[in-house]
Amino acid sequence: MSDFDVVIVGGGAAGLTAALVLSRARRKVLVVDSGAPRNAPASHMHGFLSRDGMPPAS
Repeated sequence: MSDFDVVIVGGGAAGLTAALVLSRARRKVLVVDSGAPRNAPASHMHGFLSRDGMPPAS
């Protein structure tokens, strides 16, 4: 089993942003997510880089 510097629970916008920043700082990161988005009923997202205005499931 590998050792990780950080384990992030949740692959939402905040979790993925944290993972990106930490990996750029050369940290070993593990992201754990259930795969069921909490915002699935929403018609679109705002303020999420490269996904602004798109449905959460896409």
